[in-house]
Amino acid sequence: MSSKHASKIELIPWDHTSPEHVQRMYDQRVACGWRADEVPLWVEAAKKGGKIFYWALLSDVVPDREKLIEKHIEAYPKEATRLRDTAAEIRLVPRQPTNAEFIPIGHVAVDIHEPEEDMKLGLPPTGTVWIHQLYISRALHRGGFGAGTMSKIETLATQSPMNANIMALDTISKEMQTVPAFRDVLYGEGRIPVPSISNEDWYTGLGYNAFKREKDAFVSEPKQGVSVSIDLVYMKKAIV
Repeated sequence: MSSKHASKIELIPWDHTSPEHVQRMYDQRVACGWRADEVPLWVEAAKKGGKIFYWALLSDVVPDREKLIEKHIEAYPKEATRLRDTAAEIRLVPRQPTNAEFIPIGHVAVDIHEPEEDMKLGLPPTGTVWIHQLYISRALHRGGFGAGTMSKIETLATQSPMNANIMALDTISKEMQTVPAFRDVLYGEGRIPVPSISNEDWYTGLGYNAFKREKDAFVSEPKQGVSVSIDLVYMKKAIV
């Protein structure tokens, strides 16, 4: 079922061949606080038809749209320059870019994993599309824009060439965002702010269900000299 927030967001493909698009992705990942160093890897994956990103931008129906964009730019002045829709392909499938200008307020990625990887997690070998790296400007949180982005990317994933039946994702476990011993290392002064709701609870509110947990999935460095092993929760949602 489409979210009531879906109309607030439009999606435009990230152009991995554009230096401006690549730099903006890096800037937004720095603002997000996670995986900015992986942007070059995502460029290489896109060249091979792998994981692809979409920019999230406010649609024309959003009240006070221009004021919201100004609020975003005020918080992130590096993002004041407009990008253009120049992506000439999606997963190696040609498309005709519009060359329209836009200011993205976030982004989201989708990918299809190897059948063996999905089967190890108890998922079917085909029909699962993964959502990765959802980010919405913190200056615009609590406006329904994250939910709108999720709704739009879910709808897009059901279409060719991805043809999803199940959406899956992984995210940091609720405990690491709520238990002080973990939370206070990852968030707070000099780091990204503490989220008002855990990622796990937020995705649950969108209809996703946890089906697997993994301890010490990867190591993060929230500040120089401090390393933390991150626990993940895997979640899924049937969409067809």
